[in-house]
Amino acid sequence: MISKVVVRTPFIMNMWERHPKTWRILIDLGIFLKYKTLNINKIPNKIILSSSNVLYVNSEENRGRALLISDGITQKRLSYFWSTSVKEFSPNLIIDVGVNYGECLFSTTYPVGAIIYGIEANHHLIQYIIKSREVHPNKAQITIINAFASDKTDEQKEFYIDKHWSGTSSASYIPAHNMIEKVPVRTITIDSIFKKGSTNGTVLFKVDVEGYEAFVLKGMSRLLESCKSAIGFIEFNSEYIEKSGMIVAAFFSFLQKYFTIYMYVADDILVRVDSIHYEDLHGILGTDNIHTDLLVVTDEENIEVFDFIIQDHHKKM
Repeated sequence: MISKVVVRTPFIMNMWERHPKTWRILIDLGIFLKYKTLNINKIPNKIILSSSNVLYVNSEENRGRALLISDGITQKRLSYFWSTSVKEFSPNLIIDVGVNYGECLFSTTYPVGAIIYGIEANHHLIQYIIKSREVHPNKAQITIINAFASDKTDEQKEFYIDKHWSGTSSASYIPAHNMIEKVPVRTITIDSIFKKGSTNGTVLFKVDVEGYEAFVLKGMSRLLESCKSAIGFIEFNSEYIEKSGMIVAAFFSFLQKYFTIYMYVADDILVRVDSIHYEDLHGILGTDNIHTDLLVVTDEENIEVFDFIIQDHHKKM
């Protein structure tokens, strides 16, 4: 299995960008070992997830093939967070920003009456997302939007589709290889989807947009202020955040305004970091570039439903 965390480590990322054909060979090897063939007509285009829900993928694209190899799970910590949150909180509103193929969005079944949104900028993936939605138990509750989530609505944004690995498509980062398709994508804010004052229940969200997380969160600030409670999962990559034009420390301060923040140091170990300065994160992780995931909650006690070890940040420094 090739996870996103592995792909994003500095050395591996450099190899991934500069030697994409080598990576394709490794993924093909994984496909061959699993299906005993490389004949595209004999390789499935869907995965039966552990929840019995179905996930459709492009079996010719590298990330789609990686999902086939890994039975639909490339981010274990996100899968655990998402399924546990749905079960424990029965959220009224679910928002997945950066759907990709939908391994998160379609991984579980949602409460009757929940409103569910998936937002994805890569137009090539929409057909697979729609197919997965049409066979999902909550299909009537799920709305899919092909747009770029940001802090402004109805603007045109240049979006770089990575044809080597769809999960690294971005508006802030252009890989070194030349397998890129530049397309204009309209922007949308999360707040623009809802009428003012129309959402006051529990919100579950995930934001994974390769460096534009700060703009997405800014564009849903009204929702965060009006909802009863919110719980979210955010990818945090300081290098990509800087490339998006955002000051990383300012984004971290924004998060501190709205949330109690927990930072992953391992899949089952979190450190609470909402009361410290951004610069202290370097000492906690021992790296110059901060690349991890954040679990954020508006109600501190909500963290107790997860089976995590919560460490004091002073013990890590």
